[in-house]
Amino acid sequence: FSPPHPAITGQAGTVHTTLIILTCVLSTFVTALSLSAIASNGTIQAGGPYYIISRTLGVEIGGALGILFYLGTTLGASMHVMGAVETVFSRNGKPYQLDNFGVFLSIVDTVPSQVWSLLLMFTIATIVSVGSKYVTRAANFFLGVVGLSILSIMMGAMLFAAGWYDGSLNEEDRVFNDNLHPNYRPDSNTGDTPTFWDLVALFYPATTGILAGTNRSSKLATPNRSIPKGTIGAIGVTTLLYLFQTWLLGSVVSNEILIHNKLVVAAIAFPSPVVAKLGVVTACIGAALQCMAGGPQLLGAIAADDAIPFLKFLTRKKRRRNDLIKATNTRGVEVVEMDGVGLSTSLDKSVPLNADFESEASEKVEAENSKRAVWFSWGIASLGTLLGNIDHITPILTMFYLIMYGGINFCCFLLAWVDSPGFRPQFKYFSQMIALLGFLWCIGLAFVISWQMASLALGLVYVIFKYIRLSSDNRLEGGGSSPGADWGEVLDSVKYKLTTAALSRVTGSENFHAKNWIPQVLTVVDTDEGGHPLQSELLALAAQLQKGRGLNVVISIKDGSFLGKGVFEKSQQCKTTLKKFMEKERLTGYAKVIFTNENYPETVWNAVMNSGLGPVSPNTVLMSWVTDWREKLLKQNEDESTLATFSEIGEKTCTIDDYVNTLKGLINMKRVVCILKGLAFPQTRDKMPRGSTIDIYWVVDDGGICLLMSYILSRSSVWRTGVKIRVFVVLTDADENPLVVENAVVDFLQQMRIDASVLTVDLQNASLQDDFRTDPWDTNCPPGVPTLTVGEKFDLTRGGTDDDSTAISSRVSYYGGMPMPDTKTNPIWQAACVPCDYVSPSAPSAAFPSVSTMPLDNSRERDAVMKQRSKEHTHCLSLDTAKKFNNLMRRHSLPASLVVTHLPLLHKAPETLDFIEYVDAMANHMNNVLLILGTGVEYLTTVA
Repeated sequence: FSPPHPAITGQAGTVHTTLIILTCVLSTFVTALSLSAIASNGTIQAGGPYYIISRTLGVEIGGALGILFYLGTTLGASMHVMGAVETVFSRNGKPYQLDNFGVFLSIVDTVPSQVWSLLLMFTIATIVSVGSKYVTRAANFFLGVVGLSILSIMMGAMLFAAGWYDGSLNEEDRVFNDNLHPNYRPDSNTGDTPTFWDLVALFYPATTGILAGTNRSSKLATPNRSIPKGTIGAIGVTTLLYLFQTWLLGSVVSNEILIHNKLVVAAIAFPSPVVAKLGVVTACIGAALQCMAGGPQLLGAIAADDAIPFLKFLTRKKRRRNDLIKATNTRGVEVVEMDGVGLSTSLDKSVPLNADFESEASEKVEAENSKRAVWFSWGIASLGTLLGNIDHITPILTMFYLIMYGGINFCCFLLAWVDSPGFRPQFKYFSQMIALLGFLWCIGLAFVISWQMASLALGLVYVIFKYIRLSSDNRLEGGGSSPGADWGEVLDSVKYKLTTAALSRVTGSENFHAKNWIPQVLTVVDTDEGGHPLQSELLALAAQLQKGRGLNVVISIKDGSFLGKGVFEKSQQCKTTLKKFMEKERLTGYAKVIFTNENYPETVWNAVMNSGLGPVSPNTVLMSWVTDWREKLLKQNEDESTLATFSEIGEKTCTIDDYVNTLKGLINMKRVVCILKGLAFPQTRDKMPRGSTIDIYWVVDDGGICLLMSYILSRSSVWRTGVKIRVFVVLTDADENPLVVENAVVDFLQQMRIDASVLTVDLQNASLQDDFRTDPWDTNCPPGVPTLTVGEKFDLTRGGTDDDSTAISSRVSYYGGMPMPDTKTNPIWQAACVPCDYVSPSAPSAAFPSVSTMPLDNSRERDAVMKQRSKEHTHCLSLDTAKKFNNLMRRHSLPASLVVTHLPLLHKAPETLDFIEYVDAMANHMNNVLLILGTGVEYLTTVA
């Protein structure tokens, strides 16, 4: 029983006190509705409100708010103990009688109240440590005494109003309607004049007992039924009592008595003030017992979840390995079992064991854990009693309670908003809007009462939140597991709902504008039998490309079939291992381990097509270069039968033919292809030293994909500090002016907002540009392949008049001003490349007219011309050109941290081995090389 502070009615008046009560009760009532909905949806285990929030909002938020509420509950015990001591030793300035008892009381009165509070707190902690069941048994006694005192106060107040009984007051103290209006005046103890919101903070703890049942939910037989009935019923009864007493006392007692006599309810109690004092003291002690019983259980639940490492001393394992546990079987025969080993010895092995026996050792350890939590809480509560004044502690408690209540309402709102099939509460008198109103009301009320204290409380929540998050991250790095990983947080459902809503809104608009293009990367990595990646540099590069904010999918292809026994379990084990390596590289995304008997290219293509959803699908494929291609080729030549033999579970066989065919299929599927040769690629936790460079060798107009990927990479924390981008423009035509081209590229990069230095290098003694570009009449070339050199690009740009001529020139360079080849009539990759002498496209054959001068509707004749020119003027990759390009890059970029350039066109290699040897020669003696081939969609643009 905690009656409204008489001074509140004296200061605020009966009308404003009614508003204060309703303001406080509104937050608790709405919270009770949310709590009832959650409680009736399933079993609330130990921890009560902490259990609700941690299983809904996550272990970090749940642990932070749980600690805050624990402190509020524990300090609430301090407040109730101080209230009991103040009631017992309050004399209101009256002298002691000159007898032996009066002399004893005068001596006792000289002892500071903090000493009595500490002694009472120690007694309460001792009772609770013996067993919380005794607190439960004493509840009926406390309830009876409190009910008797309430009846005594009500009778005394009505008799006092009728003039039939004065109690300890005088006739002059009976003044009707003296407290109807506010009368704010300085407090006699502090000298400060309170405001309406100060009094709200002072009164609020009197309404905060709504979580008493939830705190001890693990002790209730049917918490999903008891909590809603008990909580809402208690709020209704106490609210009526508060309002009744406020108007009854405020209407008949003078304003001076209400402000200065804190125990006025005892002064008018009938038949004696002792009855009311006994009820107040009993109510305070009972409330303190409840706080000391609920707080340690809440703390124990937090410690048991291992969410906060510094609370480990409160718990230990219930059974130690090799502990001997005595139990009885179904026939009463004693059995000795060695726990943790799985061995047992029985006096009668023919008698079956009782499966549901309980260990006495476990109960003993549980009791020890509970005692630790009780005495730890006693220490905190004792510190609170040293304040010596209830008014000093109530504002802090109010903030802690309001923030916890706001968290409960927010949990209910999220559960109702997500509308998960798993949320099926039996309690129907709630709605998501009311829960949201309760959340806003509680948080807003906290800031209105005191924005400083509310900010301090939220700051404490943030500090605990970060502590739990960092502790969890350290465990993951150490190979451990994060607490709450399998709790089924509602935040996961929130993420899913937001994701599905966003995806449904972009359905049908999967082709984004070039300025909105971001790399959605699918990384193909090989793993060993345990799922450990064999190319960690691929994971590092994918993680460092995350500043593009795209989707990341990592796949590993292994040989086997899910028809085999244990294959699925093996795939899940490998997936878990791969996921840990992704987390080590700070790569957020999805991992897939695919067991299949299909060939390697088909598996990769299917993974690309079936990963993601709608616009959130891979548009970029990252693969590692086959540095061991000679070994693969030797093995392929030795035993061709191995290509079709897949009987064991293991790493998927990928020949060099499979590798090249995979690349061809990806290009046909219009995916950006990235090939990394990373012999010394930096890991995600590394920091590149100052002076490091990312060197881009720009030969043909690829739309800027090499520039864009390099820029995205430079935004990573690995490359962001002290790393410069250098663009080497490779001149392949003697007519190109290096200074003019360099100035044009500098202007282009400024328009693209890319900070990079530009250098021109000469490679005119080789046909390098023709290894990376195609001609309009090349029907074997896939769509989107470059057709212009960098020099030709800027010649075309200077001739344009469109404001966005840069973007237009990029697109023209991809399509060459010609219609795209018809892939139905001219299948890609089917024609073989034959060596021949290259003829410049500027000098068409005299036997055939220029294609660009022919009518557009004469498609048959145009196709014939293009096919004939394709046969006459096909250019093939030259190993000599690759070596010259390699010498050029080594001359300028051997110390570079990364070299980025174009991937040569695969259809210009007559044989698979020609392409492999060309790329190997081009990247020879260089540690980190990234080769990129775009699709024509991802071009740089100046459009805002």
